Amino acid sequence: MRQFWISAALAIVLTVTLMASGQERQEKKGEGGGVTVSFKDDITPLLKKHCLPCHAEENFNPSELSLDSYDNLMAGGKHGPPVVQGKASESLLIEKLGEEPPFGDRMPLIRKKNAGNPDKLTTEEIEMLQEWINQGAKDN
Repeated sequence: MRQFWISAALAIVLTVTLMASGQERQEKKGEGGGVTVSFKDDITPLLKKHCLPCHAEENFNPSELSLDSYDNLMAGGKHGPPVVQGKASESLLIEKLGEEPPFGDRMPLIRKKNAGNPDKLTTEEIEMLQEWINQGAKDN
């Protein structure tokens, strides 16, 4: 009898856990059923890792682009805003990550390995940036 109650309690805990997990995924879903990409949780860490070594407000960079806040990112730099909300394929931020950027060097600049320079973004990181832009590039 005791084993029955232990099994029943475990089943209840498992059911509640699975339901909560499903609810979390449902809450994060964006328009179109995909997962909503968060500027705060997903994009900011990516920018810190790959972009801020050069594109922080206190650093000089030729593009005059600072990526250390949502407002600075959206304001852009010498070449205008790097993000066209809802249109990743038209966003300079994505174009500059590609093999043949429209001008200048591919980002992030990679000079000497282990010299404090950021590594190239992974395909998954670029896809996350694209998804965030396509979802409207919100400050979420």
